Amino acid sequence: MSFVSYAQNFEDVMLWRALSHVSKGFYIDIGARDPVHDSVSLAFYEHQWRGVHVEPTEQYSSKLRLARPDEVIEQVAIGSGAESLEFYEFSDTGLSTSDDAIAKLHLDSGYQAIRRVVPVMSLDTLLEKYRDHAVNWMKIDVEGLEKNVIESWVESPIRPWILVIESTLPLSQEQSHDDWEDLILAKGYRFAYFDGLNRFYVHEAQGELLKAFNRPPNVFDGFVLGGKASHSFYQLVQSRVIQAETDMRHQQALRASEEAMRKSVEAELASVYASTSWRLTQPLRWLMFQTRLARQLGVKTRLKTVVKKVLAVSLRKVSLFLSARPVLRSKCVGLLKAIGVYESARKAFNYISKSAIAKRAKAPLSEQHLTGRGRDLYRRLKKSAGQRSEGQ
Repeated sequence: MSFVSYAQNFEDVMLWRALSHVSKGFYIDIGARDPVHDSVSLAFYEHQWRGVHVEPTEQYSSKLRLARPDEVIEQVAIGSGAESLEFYEFSDTGLSTSDDAIAKLHLDSGYQAIRRVVPVMSLDTLLEKYRDHAVNWMKIDVEGLEKNVIESWVESPIRPWILVIESTLPLSQEQSHDDWEDLILAKGYRFAYFDGLNRFYVHEAQGELLKAFNRPPNVFDGFVLGGKASHSFYQLVQSRVIQAETDMRHQQALRASEEAMRKSVEAELASVYASTSWRLTQPLRWLMFQTRLARQLGVKTRLKTVVKKVLAVSLRKVSLFLSARPVLRSKCVGLLKAIGVYESARKAFNYISKSAIAKRAKAPLSEQHLTGRGRDLYRRLKKSAGQRSEGQ
């Protein structure tokens, strides 16, 4: 199974390079956000890993519960010193925070926030709650409050193998790890890699994993892009996908419209053919048709053709009648031979039959053969067929 990257900055690729040998591992994602877009955990979830998502926002915790019913969703903030705190939820973004100063920057930039009171859990409590699992990686992405989270990790001896911690200020390249890195190093972790957004740390008990972080993501990692991340690498691809989807919906709507028109015309045509007036006026239509042809081709030519058709129909009926009565057929053939006209009659029958068939095969469909309503239906069908060919 291919490894599909969904993360914003290839965090999942780096983690998979180090941990692909682990079967059905376990993770803790603090600040998990969306279950698909920019998700660090989704690629691992697809490889049968399971874990805990810490997400205080109502919007994303609800999405996570729907998308990951077999995982644990902790709808809390991680920190210490209080049982609850006021939280600024910026919908459809990864900017939600409990930091008043950072929230004010976002509000001043035009973002709208929903204020909620959320419960607080210490990182000690969280780790102890899942101490029965070996935590292969833990991510901390809490929009400027990383230090608060780390400071609540005091007594628990649980040491996730790899830490991924956002280390720049929100919407900025300014690094912020100086405020909390000493706390991480004091717990036995060694710095492994900085990707421009996050710092990766490997615990000394898993020192052999450090070598996986000596190079950035590259073609030898053998991953494919999931198309669900917000970074700029996807912008051209996403715009083309959106355009293709728009074109496809337009074509589907056009085909549905054409199909509806075709069915409507066919229904109208069927109602015309089934009507009493259509049946009663059939002889009149035939006579008018013959009159037009006589004017176009000449009375003599048209009369000759009509006589041939009548003879052909009569001969076919006689042939069918005699075929069903072999004794009578034999007597008639004998009579024709006796008076010496059998060969002439046979040739005449074959000639008239072939001529009538050829005429029918070559007869073109013309609007002049139709009534006014029939011509209208014919033109609508022809227009619909033309639009379909242009669409293809």
